[in-house]
Amino acid sequence: MHAAKSIRFLTAGELQSSLTSPQEDVRFSGRNYLMGVVDTLMLMKSAPICMQEQTEINQITELVILQLQQRPELMRYNAASVVREIMVANYPCV
Repeated sequence: MHAAKSIRFLTAGELQSSLTSPQEDVRFSGRNYLMGVVDTLMLMKSAPICMQEQTEINQITELVILQLQQRPELMRYNAASVVREIMVANYPCV
């Protein structure tokens, strides 16, 4: 009998690889993941982020890529939690 594998979540490094992939379908998948995280954050009261309606996924994607390039120590952490940190820091509700 084999032990069940634990569920492993996407790391920030894996998200970065997807967002910067030379393959369009892989980049598309990374952007969809990012949109799902941001949509979820927008629904949560505990992680308020405020964006203008004209904010586009490409802007958020570029921001996440830049932040991960500048802070490589984040690469090993859960991607959703890193995206949350980046979004709260850059799109605060004031």
